[in-house]
Amino acid sequence: MNLVVLSGGTAANALLPAFEQLSNELSFMLPISDNGGSTSEILRVVGGPAIGDIRSRIVRLIKDDKLSSLLGYRLPNEKSRAKQEWNEIVDGTHCMWDGFASEVKEICRSFLIHTQAELLKKHKSSAPFQFEKASIGNLFLTGVRLFLGSLDASIELTLRVCRCDERISIIPCINTNHTHHISALLQNGDVITGQSQISHPSKQRVKNVRCSQNSKPSLHAANMSTESLVGPDASVHLKEQDNFESSPEDEGYQGYGDDEEEDDEEEYAYPGYIHPELKLSQLHFDKLDINEDQLLPAPIKRVFYINPYGEEVLPQGNNRAVNKLRSSDMIIYSVGSLMTSLLPIIILGNIAETIVENEQARKVLLVNNKYDRETFAMNGVHFVQLIVESMNRAVHNYKRKKKSQKSESAGANTIVWNKFVTDVVYLKKGEIPVDTNTLNILGIRTYAIDSDCFEVETLAKVLNSLKA
Repeated sequence: MNLVVLSGGTAANALLPAFEQLSNELSFMLPISDNGGSTSEILRVVGGPAIGDIRSRIVRLIKDDKLSSLLGYRLPNEKSRAKQEWNEIVDGTHCMWDGFASEVKEICRSFLIHTQAELLKKHKSSAPFQFEKASIGNLFLTGVRLFLGSLDASIELTLRVCRCDERISIIPCINTNHTHHISALLQNGDVITGQSQISHPSKQRVKNVRCSQNSKPSLHAANMSTESLVGPDASVHLKEQDNFESSPEDEGYQGYGDDEEEDDEEEYAYPGYIHPELKLSQLHFDKLDINEDQLLPAPIKRVFYINPYGEEVLPQGNNRAVNKLRSSDMIIYSVGSLMTSLLPIIILGNIAETIVENEQARKVLLVNNKYDRETFAMNGVHFVQLIVESMNRAVHNYKRKKKSQKSESAGANTIVWNKFVTDVVYLKKGEIPVDTNTLNILGIRTYAIDSDCFEVETLAKVLNSLKA
């Protein structure tokens, strides 16, 4: 069958063999908004889309050990040693090149040299590029994109150079040469700007996003309640202001103060103004353990794309992604960060609309085995609810943008959940509880795996049974 997997990050990489077993044609759809780690340096100096998730998935697909090691290699954390190793890799003397076929080595070096030339040009107008912890794969992909002028084309060329399976596609959710950032509106009205700042902020920012009174966030807000969810005909009745465009209670995300000190001497790759929060370095961060000091001040209400001023924008999804979704037999909302890996894909209006309109495909959510900073205290129904509401809002705004939906649609809106999610697969021994009764009443089938993690063979068997 034709299988489309939505989600970025490394969590879904381990499940790749299960997806390969099921599919004749396999497509991975990935976000391009992660501004953390070494990617933040590329965005600062060169600009362009965030490609860390794409590089991670490509490396997982490479069968050649030499190429996998090269594109998966990270430079040391020590500044001078990192710069020295980068120079050795570019000039071809690094031990990483030992055993490489000469023609493959020169293809790879050509694009790394192209990246180096771009960094040298940018050195005139910005602070020097920080090479510590830099991913060679990210720098390679950047060089290919700059040379070809297309993100889609750069991914395809990289897959071919690395001799990856031609049945597998890697598709950025937005085909762009520009940077796209996201923000999260919290239920208390606060806004966190930037994907890394939402999911794994640098140490300098953790102290500023602690929970009020050091207490755990609650989910008593109306839009996160699991009570009174079920309506007639297995649908849910929600007010338009909770699902579509910003309401008066959401207006908090448009106002920003000037509390952060700006550095006027340094020029960034972005044209003109850039939101102060996006200037903060995200090079050094930790995947934080859950504790009271590092939780969000309140649960996330919704995620949205922003321009450099922090204002909401509605970009369009990649047309190639839309075509793959239209012909897919199964769409998988895979494991990973719900808010920052999955939502940036499905809040794109044309992508959400295509998923809803493909009534033949199974639409399967794999529930994570543990909480992260973004989803702490949520349950399985909350996961589904957030997906449904986010996609419904995206479809509504997309249709309004096309002027294909009349203004009479204002007021109560009926959402049929199983148009967005048809099946939920969860782990009995995982941290996140799933209320199967509520989901079943809503027309969503549930499948439990008696484990605390997804195992390839078991998952493949369950997914295969869904389509059968």
